[in-house]
Amino acid sequence: MLFHFYRFGETLKNSPARRNRFIILALIISGLINIALWLFLFFELKFIVAQNPEYATIPLHYNVFFGIDQFGKWYKAFTLPATGTIIILVNSIISFMVYSKKALISYFFSAASLLSQILLAIGGLLIVLLNL
Repeated sequence: MLFHFYRFGETLKNSPARRNRFIILALIISGLINIALWLFLFFELKFIVAQNPEYATIPLHYNVFFGIDQFGKWYKAFTLPATGTIIILVNSIISFMVYSKKALISYFFSAASLLSQILLAIGGLLIVLLNL
């Protein structure tokens, strides 16, 4: 089992995708957006919860038809950046492993990672704006 994990690590380490500018740039930008989302939610929600500590639940989802339709604990807002972190990890691993066979699929995985981070950042911004 350990041998297969070592081969998996070597496959990722020696992947030709590491020399592709688009893939690396998309993953770096995705990571930076994800880190910014973690920090933004931490500082903004910390400020919102500090103002009203007795209201530990915050609105988490807004629907045009029904208004606010989901409340939850303030830390549940961190499912957005956690999901983004998982998406980055899975997409980058798949992108690095598939690049030698089908480079176009690697581009799609890298672009999907970047697009998902942008959408999650917009969602995090809207959660903070909903709680002001």
